[in-house]
Amino acid sequence: MKKFALLNLVVVLALLVAGVAYAAEDILAAAKAYFSGGTKNITAQALYENLNDGDPSNDPFILSVRSAEDYAKGHIKGAVRMDANAVFNPENLAQLPKDKPIVVYCYTGQTASWVTAGLRMLGYDAYNLLFGMSGWSNNPEVYVRRFDPSTVPDYPVTTEAVQATGNYPLPKPRGDTVQAALQAALKDGPKYVQVKTLYENLNDGDTSNDPFIIDVRAAEHYAKGHIAGAVNMNPKEMWDAATLAKIPSDRQVVVYCYTGQTSAQVAMALRALGYDAYSLQFGMQAWSANPEIAVNRFDPSKVPGYPTEGTASGAAAEAQATPATLPTTGGAVFPVEGLVLGLGALSLGAGLALRRRKSA
Repeated sequence: MKKFALLNLVVVLALLVAGVAYAAEDILAAAKAYFSGGTKNITAQALYENLNDGDPSNDPFILSVRSAEDYAKGHIKGAVRMDANAVFNPENLAQLPKDKPIVVYCYTGQTASWVTAGLRMLGYDAYNLLFGMSGWSNNPEVYVRRFDPSTVPDYPVTTEAVQATGNYPLPKPRGDTVQAALQAALKDGPKYVQVKTLYENLNDGDTSNDPFIIDVRAAEHYAKGHIAGAVNMNPKEMWDAATLAKIPSDRQVVVYCYTGQTSAQVAMALRALGYDAYSLQFGMQAWSANPEIAVNRFDPSKVPGYPTEGTASGAAAEAQATPATLPTTGGAVFPVEGLVLGLGALSLGAGLALRRRKSA
């Protein structure tokens, strides 16, 4: 009997190990399939023009992941609301269409980017609304909060390149399926770190608590200036075992880009895979005031001020003029024609502090 019990235990353990391995392979394959084509975003102008082209048959499904209170104050006409940390529950996924584009929006594009990446990895034709409601509306009662370029501390950058040389085991995925891993990755909300927290951590005199930093901007922008210690990785090409082996699975990982939207998408996939990944909130634009370093910065003066539905005063009466062009950040921007064809800053997530070994 003891022999049979031991044999059963061995079989069970083998199946568990195999299940973990298969889950990692599936999540990695889903990430590679999505990111290899570039992150998917849509501008406020493209969405507005699509919704007002006189043809409702080509309208996307619009998903707001802002709070219920702020949704009530003002939302894009036709938008459905869900809590970001509940989107990947099976009952909520069942409400999302797979036969038409989905546009996800939040406050600044940060939280929506986490959701967009996860939906893409599950096969949905999802797009992040660049800069969220802060890129759509000029009504402070509606957009609630937005990135303020005047508050940037202008921390130093370096041109000294760093190469990732580690050889780490892949972590255990957060679930045994892609859906389960994504649900677990977002169940407590998106994970962010603010620039002040990161800067203080890197300069506290204790290198043992420093996170592993990944810069997912273009190589040319990394070369002009990056956060000290950051390694440059191409988000289109990092989803293979050899590249991921260079990312430590036993340390915090901070990912940053231009505005925090691409890095949020990358962090979502990394967290699903089991990494302790965070996105640097608002990206390089919140770290450096140098326009040659912080390219693609959000410019409040170029927000069009499109109308919304809700209780906020003046929500429906904002200007409807064609806006000046907002920056598109590092991901692919989905044009109006793609929607016509169909399938073609502070944020809700808490700004979480990095682990520290020294007292504050």
